[in-house]
Order: sequence, then C-alpha cells, then structure tokens
Amino acid sequence: MAKCNFVIIAILFISSGTLFSQTSKWENFTDYKTVTAIASDNQDNNIYCASSGGLFVVNSSGDVTKKYTNLNGLISNDLTSLTIDGSGRLWVGASDGSISILNVENFTWKYIFDIKNSSESDKSINYMYPIGNFMYVATGYGIQKISTSSFNFIDAPYYKLGTFVTNAPVYSLTSLNNVLYAATKYGVAYANYVSSNLNNPLSWNNYSNLPLSADVKTIETFDNKIFAGSPEGLAYFDGTNWLQYPNGTVANQNTIFIEAGAGKLYFISGNNVFFSDSTNLSVVTPFLNQDSYTTLNFHSTASKGNFLILGLSNNGIRIDGGNYIFPNSPFTNIFNQISIDASNNIWAAGGTTDAGFYKYDGVWENFNTQTHPEICSSNWYQKITNGNGIVWAMSFGGGVTKIEGNNITCFNTSNSILPGISNNPNFCVPYGGAYDNTGTFWVSFFASNSGKSLYAYSNNTWTGFINPSIIGVAILADVAVDSYNTKWIVCQGARSGIYFFNENGSLQNPDDDIYGFYDNSDFGSEVTNINDVIVERNNEVWVATNNGVFIISNPYGAIQNPNQKPPAQKLGIISGNLKVPFTENCITITNDILNNKWIGTETNGVFHLSSDGSTLLEQFNTSKSPILSNKVTTIEVSNVTGRAYFGTQKGLSSYQTDAIKPVAEFGEITASPNPYLLPSNSGMKIDGLIENSIIKIITLSGEIVSNFDSPGGRIAVWNGKNSNNEYVPTGIYIIVAYNQDGSKVGTGKVAVVRK
Repeated sequence: MAKCNFVIIAILFISSGTLFSQTSKWENFTDYKTVTAIASDNQDNNIYCASSGGLFVVNSSGDVTKKYTNLNGLISNDLTSLTIDGSGRLWVGASDGSISILNVENFTWKYIFDIKNSSESDKSINYMYPIGNFMYVATGYGIQKISTSSFNFIDAPYYKLGTFVTNAPVYSLTSLNNVLYAATKYGVAYANYVSSNLNNPLSWNNYSNLPLSADVKTIETFDNKIFAGSPEGLAYFDGTNWLQYPNGTVANQNTIFIEAGAGKLYFISGNNVFFSDSTNLSVVTPFLNQDSYTTLNFHSTASKGNFLILGLSNNGIRIDGGNYIFPNSPFTNIFNQISIDASNNIWAAGGTTDAGFYKYDGVWENFNTQTHPEICSSNWYQKITNGNGIVWAMSFGGGVTKIEGNNITCFNTSNSILPGISNNPNFCVPYGGAYDNTGTFWVSFFASNSGKSLYAYSNNTWTGFINPSIIGVAILADVAVDSYNTKWIVCQGARSGIYFFNENGSLQNPDDDIYGFYDNSDFGSEVTNINDVIVERNNEVWVATNNGVFIISNPYGAIQNPNQKPPAQKLGIISGNLKVPFTENCITITNDILNNKWIGTETNGVFHLSSDGSTLLEQFNTSKSPILSNKVTTIEVSNVTGRAYFGTQKGLSSYQTDAIKPVAEFGEITASPNPYLLPSNSGMKIDGLIENSIIKIITLSGEIVSNFDSPGGRIAVWNGKNSNNEYVPTGIYIIVAYNQDGSKVGTGKVAVVRK
C-alpha cells in the first residue's frame, strides 16, 4: 500500500472575484491532495477542504464540486486553516498571512491583507477561532482579534502571552467559560477574554510542564475540560489542575490533532486515530484497523454525525474509511523540470525523493513505482526531456526511464553499461539529457564509478566517453546540443562551468573527440554557479548563471580551437537609451518558436525578452501576475498552442502567448477582436500566418495604411495605426499577408470602429 500521511483530521458534523488582470490568459495546476484543514457547511452539507494547492468543495455525495485558487478568488494557494463564522461565511487562512473570506450564498469574496502586508517575520495563519462577533487568529507571531462584521482589527496584536517570549508562535485556540486557551511553541497560555486586557501580559496564565513544555500544536474543549497535545504526549485541564491523560497507550505519544464531536473526543496519537467518550477517558479505541494502516503517519482528526472525516497529506480526504476524495492533481506542487512532447503533452519531473514524474494531457497521470512498477526503481526524478517520439525521465539512483508510447523501459546498472557510483555500484544517477541532430540521445551523470560521465544511446546501444582531465571527477548536469553536434553541458563540483564536447561523428573512436571548458571565471568574477544552458534558433549558446545570462555567439569557434574559444558576452537590456547589465540570479532559460527568450529567476519570477535579449517584453512575478512563485525552476513554451509553462515549487503556471508555430500554407486570415475598437490598450491579433509573413492593411479603395513584418509565428499584432502613427478612421479594412517572394498570399477583413 502507498504511504499516506495524515496531515489533519477535522471533526465535522455532516447531518468569485479576481485579483489580477487578464487572468483568462492564465491557468495554474496545483496539488490538492495535501489537505491542511477542513470545515463543514451544515446548511448545504458541503465539506470545505484547504490544501497546499488551494480550496476544494465536496458535496454530501462525495463529489468534488468546486475548486478555488488565486485565479478565481484566493489570495494564496498555500492554505493553512479554515473556519466558518456566525454568519456562515468561510474564512480561509494561508501561509503568507492572507485571509480570504467566501460568502457561500452568493460566492463573493472579501479579503484581509493586514497580516500579509505586515512586517512580521512569520505571518502564517495557523488557526482561526470564532467567538461571538470576533475571530481570534493564531499566527506565527501571536494572536490577532478581528471583527467579523467590519473586518477591522480589534486591539493591537497579542504579542506577549504571560511569561512566554514575545512573538511566541500560536498554533491553535479554544475557549471555555470566557477563557481563551492558546497552544503555543512554549506551552499553553490562557486568559479571560471578557474581563481582562489581553494586551497585558499579566492577564495571561502559563502552563509549560511536561508533556506540554514545547510545541503544543493542538488544543480542544471537551466535557468541560481543556485537552492539549504535543510531541511529548496528551494532557488535560479540569479547571484546577493540569493532568496527564489517563491512558498509558496514548499519554506519552506524539499528539498533533484533537477535536471533539458527536459526544466523543478524537485525537491522533502516535500513528493512529483514537477516540474516547466522556464517561471513561481511560478507554481509548483505535478508529482504524492498525494492521491495514501500519505505514500511515497521522497528523490530525475530525467528524460529522457518526462519520469521521480524515484530512490526508497525499490523498485528499477520506470519509469514514471510504474512498479517497480530491481533484485530479499532479502528485506534488514541485516541478523540477518540464518538457513538452510532439503531441503537446506536458511531462514533469517532481524533483523530490517520492514524487516520481507526471504527465498532463488534459488529465494528470502520476508515475511512480507504485502506479507504474516498470519505471526505474527510485522515485527521485529530477530531470525529464523528450524527442523523436520518446520521453526520457532521469531517476536519481534508479537509472534512465524510456517511455515510447505505452512501452516503458528502465536502463540501469543491471541491464546496461550505465554506471553506478563509487560507494554503491548499483546506484545509477543520470542527470541531464538531449538529442543531437543524428537522433542520438546523450545523457550526463551526476557521479560515476566508470570514469565516464557522458553516455550516448544510439541503435539500442549505450556508449560511454572517458572523462578528460579537464573535468576530472565531474558532476555533469543539463545538456544542450548545437547544429554542429557539440554538446554543451553544465558542469558542477570540483570544476564548475560549461564543458563542451564533440565526438566528431564517431561514437566508437575517441581519438578524434574535441572538447574544452568554460570556467565560471570566463563569465565574470561574480559568477559562482552555472544553472542552465540552451542552444537557441540562431545556434547561439545562452548560459544562465547566478549573475545574469551570457551568450556564446560563435559556438563553432570553440571546436575549431578549444584553446582559443570565443568569449561569452554578458546580456544587457536596453532601458531608455542605455544598455543595462542583466544581473538576476537565473535558474532556467528557454526560447520559443519566435526565438524570444524566457528566463526563470531565483527571486523575481520570469523575464520575457526579445530574440536578441535586448528588450524586456514582459515580466511576471507574484505581485504583477497570478504566477505561483517568484522562484521559477523550469520553463517550456508549446509551439502548438503558444502556452508558456512555468514550473515552481508551488505548482505549475501557464500563460497564453502569441508564439505559435506558423501554418504551412495560407488559409483564412482572421482578426480578433473584430470589430476592432479604437483607441485600444491592446493590439488586434492577425492569425493564420505562414513563417515570416509580410502584412499590409489596406482600405477598400486600395490605399495601404500600414505595412509590417510578422514576428515569425502564426500570429502578428496590429496596433490600429497608419504609417504616420495615427489611429485609422472607422471602416472596413483588408488584411493581406504574403511570403517573401509573393508566391503565397492570404487575405482577411476587419471592421474598425473609432470610439
């Protein structure tokens, strides 16, 4: 059975606005399976499930009916808490401090940004607890009190809870007899919220003896008592004394979630869910069959009527031992590398030890050793690429997985010459891969016990190449191949830089091999890491580093004379009349069908540049767009649809561009919008072009008002202006497009309306 980690078990009793413009161009893909909180709507019997990928709603039949992300209501997708206030509104807390409030009757949203926009170091909304007309919010720095009618903050933050250190993280809240109880990093704090000033540290009492001396993550009211749990065990307060839970099986076990419901107390202790009733706390009953769930690691619990709802860390929710319920999702939110195959399917390497790899063809399919035992044995897939109808997935430790249609083959140390590592001859660690112009597939290795870190696969045969002395014991990573079949390989470890290698057309004759090396210092004194390399459509080598991008414009010169290799030029962007050096920490780089460049950075999102890199066309980060993270680890652009995909550690974002592969022959030339209203903030798209079309906009009387070249793809854009840079008057215009020699012509019409 696959390992399932219970992140939360909530006891539930079962008896759209947008924040960014042009969200229609965006789509985000996230993992909804990691459930972090649950709330129930007793009126409609809906179950609301917070996850690390957004919010989803399950109806009384167990069907997922709605999904919410930052594209259709949420501020953040990394959700940490849920509750329903006295007016039936759903409060949604997130790790970034944002609170999104959903009116479930009319599906409108309100937002509270105060915590998110504060200067606090830990803004996470860990728990929200309604009392009357107020919401008490447990955060990473203390407690906030918010009015549920005006959404204003009441009082200053409760930073100092008795003798505990200032800004103690608060994980959970409950109340009894007008006393608010807080589970904190340093124990339990409690104070009367009616008769005392909660801003005064002297109003708070503290309890921090074992088992509640540290990391008290959960607290709950049951049978006129307060129950609290920590990694050291479970205890309760009877109004006078704190007492150890009266059952030796659970008293000293890690307790991470407690909830009361249906006359029972549910709690996660050790690796199981238990329940007890008020008549005899010493009797605890396991909720699940322990023999069937020995691999489960529970983190929390909850119920509705006689039904228990479990929130899981990798399988959504489970109602009373039934089916796992969650929206179709990638296995995790982590996208280490993506690749788009000839059928426009998206493939992604997860990059963590248990993620495997994923495929998206309209539905996510997750590949790991449990779902597809024929893949290589390790689920740690860091890299994935494709070509010639084959997808190659690199299993760190397991070898190279080859996917051709429905056939999956694993190449490893047991069935091929691929190497292991020095201290484990069976541990095979391929890292990067690319096809050359002859159809040979080249694979780099992170480590090798054969003295060979580069292998070629051709005609069902693997060939290894001895590491030259210039790279020694190399860590080879990403691979790109130029039109001369030179392999450009990111090199890390003892010698960091770019290793270039050309076998001179002969896989079996090492005597004519040509190779050389660009050290980090060849890219400037501030470059310490080479992160990615591509060969773009003009056969230039572009290198992404921790200090910008560098271009080797004459890669043939490197193999002509490796000792006099052509220098790398630093990319600069024109700003005003000046060319400014581009100094971002660049993690990944790619180019689209128009040869425009897309650069993913460590902290500043995505930069979309012109083909020569001199002009910034667009920038996407979390403050300007719905992109999921400012750290972008991988980018690919589909030539078929023009969608750009941005892989992050918080999911996969995609954005619709005009970089679409041109048609082979002219058909109907279409314009959108049509009619085109002027003046306009956006251009009119001309669709249906062949490569490198010339376009004329002509009046019905035959006057040419505009003449321009297409950018090279299927789509061009007209700004509605004539050759004098003036908006054209209202009328019908003919669009004529033709190739360079005029042998192919296409036409269309557009109505222009001046407002």
